[in-house]
Amino acid sequence: MKFNLMLFSMVSVLISNGIHAEEQVQDVPSQQKKWGASIGIDYSRNGYNDDHYLADRNLALTATIKYYLNANTKFTAIASGRHSYDGERGEFWSDIWLTATRYNIWNPTDHLAMSAGSRILIPVSDESIKNDLNTAIRGNVKFSYSLDHIIEGLLVSDSIRLRKNFHQYTTAGGHPLEEYRISNLLSVEYTPNKWFFSTNFVSSKSWSYRGKSYSPELTYSAELGYQFNDEFSLATGMTNSASYYDPDRGPNPIENLFDLEKPTYYITLNYDL
Repeated sequence: MKFNLMLFSMVSVLISNGIHAEEQVQDVPSQQKKWGASIGIDYSRNGYNDDHYLADRNLALTATIKYYLNANTKFTAIASGRHSYDGERGEFWSDIWLTATRYNIWNPTDHLAMSAGSRILIPVSDESIKNDLNTAIRGNVKFSYSLDHIIEGLLVSDSIRLRKNFHQYTTAGGHPLEEYRISNLLSVEYTPNKWFFSTNFVSSKSWSYRGKSYSPELTYSAELGYQFNDEFSLATGMTNSASYYDPDRGPNPIENLFDLEKPTYYITLNYDL
């Protein structure tokens, strides 16, 4: 298919759909190279049987090009797409993100560091086009605390993120569109030798152009992987999301985060060029 051929011809860096997609706390740009590139492919599905109407299976390819301006500044261009085997079947693009990250802005101790980043979106997904999304920007401030002095390879980070969407119209199909979203990402990473484990918890809140606030969203993720060498790594994980409704609007869905049928499970193979 043309979609698959175009994706596989890209020179890019993998950012998978799971926890591995988040910026790694210690991923400080190398001073030995200016450009970096990788590519990765992953298969994901939920816990329902293949013939169930709620089954959701996808084969995805995610790619990024990285440019290292200096020892503390990195730029990336991220593109991805997927083939869906259930529901609306076929090939679908995800929006393209252009990212800039600045590390070591503030280092008050040997173990604590602050970084900041910004992103701008190029709308190419069906959803963005349908909603007439012109672009979106997101900024974040991240605090990272290394616990190497206690347990080697253990890292804790917290990131505050604010996103602003720019739609052509404030509504689509009679429904209000999201203008602002604020979120907090709490992450724990452990990398003993060639193994790596990550888990994170994201809470977010959003508002429409008319000031209407949406129910907060919660996302939980976990990933376990192995780095075979400098080029190849393999990881498996799960991720799940739920909206937190007020008691008078419905049941508390937090327990759904740990329902074994509803999460998305994935396995991903990464190749660094």
